[in-house]
Amino acid sequence: MDESRVARSVSVSDGRLSIEGLSTRYVQDASRRFRLSASGLRFVGGFESRDGRLEECRRFLAEAAVVDGGLRRAGFEGEAGTIGLTLRPLSQAGEQPRLLLMLGYRDEDGETLPFAEAFLAPAVFEALKADLLSGLAQEVSLSATTSLWIREEDRGRAQDGPLDWYLGLDADGHSTQPARGFIETIEWRPRPLPVAIETAPAPASAPPPVHQAEEDWEESTADELRRINWSFRLLLLMLAFMLIVVAMK
Repeated sequence: MDESRVARSVSVSDGRLSIEGLSTRYVQDASRRFRLSASGLRFVGGFESRDGRLEECRRFLAEAAVVDGGLRRAGFEGEAGTIGLTLRPLSQAGEQPRLLLMLGYRDEDGETLPFAEAFLAPAVFEALKADLLSGLAQEVSLSATTSLWIREEDRGRAQDGPLDWYLGLDADGHSTQPARGFIETIEWRPRPLPVAIETAPAPASAPPPVHQAEEDWEESTADELRRINWSFRLLLLMLAFMLIVVAMK
């Protein structure tokens, strides 16, 4: 949707955001944490020229999604799918203990796409870089308190349940207003290894049935007895023959 063609009256009163033509009212809740989970983390280095100055533009890029909920724009249909996440270092001069987050929509190649930008203290940025290069950081997750809105009727929902978050509209009613916040926690981890499929050992050959073993034993015993009987008969025959020879002498 072309936001530039949309102009609606927007007002904020008693902490409630109202948009012309919508019955839904939106509120903010500082006790709730907005959470993102991202994968495909990769490092990008480089420089850019800005206002006649050469500036380093190191950053991490990843594809993120809202955990247990979705990101929407107040006054517009649809939910943000994949959110392009960028993590940048704060300048050394402006280093501060708070980690910052900004969320919004911007035009890219003729499309309006959702984005999230996290600004990290240099020490945090370097720790993340070191772990990424050593293979210990392919996935990252963060939680933050933000200026995002929720529907007024969702205020009483359980803290750990799914929840839709909304970007507000600018006062002129033309475009989506970015949201800002403070990152409370940021964690990263290596990509989980695929579960190996264990190869079952080949089944041992089953012992021959008992009755088969007994039949084999009986047959072998009968054979032995037949051989012994024949040998005994042959011995008797030889003795008889020798007696006849002796008698003739």
